[in-house]
Amino acid sequence: MRLINSLLHFFFSTRLTGFLLILFALSMATATFIENDYGTETSKALIYGAKWFEIVIVLLGVNFMGNIAKYNLVSWEKAPLLLFHLAFIIIIIGAGITKYRGFEALVTIKEKESTNRILSIDSFLQLQAGNKKLTKNFSPKPLLMSQLGFNRINETYYFDEKKINIHLKEYIPRAAYVLNEAKNGTDYLHLVIADEAQRKDFYLKKGTRKNFYGIDVAFNTKEKFKNEIYIKETDSVYLVAFPKTTNYFSMLENKSSFYPKDSLVPLKFRALSEIDKVPIVFKAVEKNKIRQLIQNEIDPKVKNPESAIVLEVSSGNEKKELTLFGGKGYMNPNSTLFINDIHLKLRYGSRPIYLPFSVKLKDFTLERYPGSDSPSAFYSDLQVSSKTDTLDYQIFMNNVLDYEGYRFFQSAYLPDESGTILSVNHDKWGTMVTYIGYALLALGMICSLLWNSKLFAFIPKTKLS
Repeated sequence: MRLINSLLHFFFSTRLTGFLLILFALSMATATFIENDYGTETSKALIYGAKWFEIVIVLLGVNFMGNIAKYNLVSWEKAPLLLFHLAFIIIIIGAGITKYRGFEALVTIKEKESTNRILSIDSFLQLQAGNKKLTKNFSPKPLLMSQLGFNRINETYYFDEKKINIHLKEYIPRAAYVLNEAKNGTDYLHLVIADEAQRKDFYLKKGTRKNFYGIDVAFNTKEKFKNEIYIKETDSVYLVAFPKTTNYFSMLENKSSFYPKDSLVPLKFRALSEIDKVPIVFKAVEKNKIRQLIQNEIDPKVKNPESAIVLEVSSGNEKKELTLFGGKGYMNPNSTLFINDIHLKLRYGSRPIYLPFSVKLKDFTLERYPGSDSPSAFYSDLQVSSKTDTLDYQIFMNNVLDYEGYRFFQSAYLPDESGTILSVNHDKWGTMVTYIGYALLALGMICSLLWNSKLFAFIPKTKLS
């Protein structure tokens, strides 16, 4: 009993209150500097999203609740102090609802197109396992990766009575592959794919096959699989066979033509093709190269550089290494891995979230300052359609669309000005509870000015030792 009383005295003490408030303030200040220098994700990983910071906030809430009873604040004379305590408790509850029930996302829409899919701001490790008998999707694991280190992934999954372990070996911010000269190097097929009006370079090693945005490509493999683009080297000439008739435009010859279905014909390098709405260019074959994963320098022009995680995947007696590119705002194709007779599909980055309605971009308008290319304002004319109604709305800076608990904000636009990028917030209850806390806090401040000046006289004076 004495131990319980000692613990209660400690948790509800004013000294603990002061310590926690100072720690909270220092943490917030530190997080601000970290966010400015290393980005939002690093500040989340080390502070905002860390368990220790969550414990500090919970202890503050417990401390405030205990002080209500300890100092008998439920009285008319002490109403302002009661309001202060209740306000902080409710704000903490609102923050908890936001953390565990709310989410933020992004949606990119081109003019005249509509979508009901948005992408989470947070990154996830997404895994699908399968064999000839069954396929299983595992719940995505949220990832917060810090540029300052202290990163950890150590996950265990069970599939068809087999255990799969995934361990983080390395995290590389601003990651990219480069090809360097090597005496004992190999050949790589250089592909370029346009993703949301941005160029992405890929390198396919000779003798391997890979899936790029739903397109299967094999480069000089021993055998050809069905429904894949098969590229083969014969007498220093590169031949290609497409699974279906595919049009192309040759930038070198300045003419259009097509690849016939399932026929080996000369591959046109630097020719633009569109396969399943994915623009792709086979740029060149790089000979005698070695591929290396590097970390680029910080470039202020690149707002959201892609990162990479190097994973060690083990199952049974097998152990393999896999590198995944991605991060927040990225939804790259799945990377595949065969281990212990299990076919794994893994992805690192944002996860898709589907809305109960669709959003169409009717028109996007960009205004510039007179005599300048600098944008002054941009507007998105949207049409929201659900099973019950259709709503037309224009959003711009500080003009938000609220619909069925979702809030749409004008965030940015595509580089070619063909569409808009909207940020989406879904946190109806967390926002409502937090606003109630803010209202009580404001009311407490007003009341503290009107109540008896001897309000704080009951607080015992303690000597700091």
